[in-house]
Amino acid sequence: MASGIGNTPGPGAAVDYGAGTETAGGGFAWARTGYRALAWVLLACVTIQVFLAGMAVFNGPANWGMHTSFVHLFELLPLAMIPLAFLGRLPIRLRWHPLAVFFLIGMQYALIYGFPDVFGIPAVAALHPVNALLIFWVTLGMARGSSMKRRPVAAG
Repeated sequence: MASGIGNTPGPGAAVDYGAGTETAGGGFAWARTGYRALAWVLLACVTIQVFLAGMAVFNGPANWGMHTSFVHLFELLPLAMIPLAFLGRLPIRLRWHPLAVFFLIGMQYALIYGFPDVFGIPAVAALHPVNALLIFWVTLGMARGSSMKRRPVAAG
């Protein structure tokens, strides 16, 4: 590990932002830990949501109720992650990706209930599972990105 001045890491040294209350790089470790936990929980919820949709498709339409109800348990989770990202001084992409996921979850509603009626094209609803892939992909990036050790930004 590259040595720095005193207890600070030198240039290029990996820093674990998951411990302590406030780090030399700034921000609160508890906020980063909370963000990381919520990112993984959100990813698990998205995975379960896709499983429930599959249950409805392959095991009968009686399972659609679980699919449409389960989303309400996690749809606001990304909004809770935004202040944690700023308090933890996470990288810019990790700060704004939760807002993108919240928007994409909103698009799920529009793709099923709004756009097909507005445009008169029922096939627009077929973009619903494609959008689910986007939600999964961005959420996976948030979970993995918040779990990685990062290098501190060099001053000046």
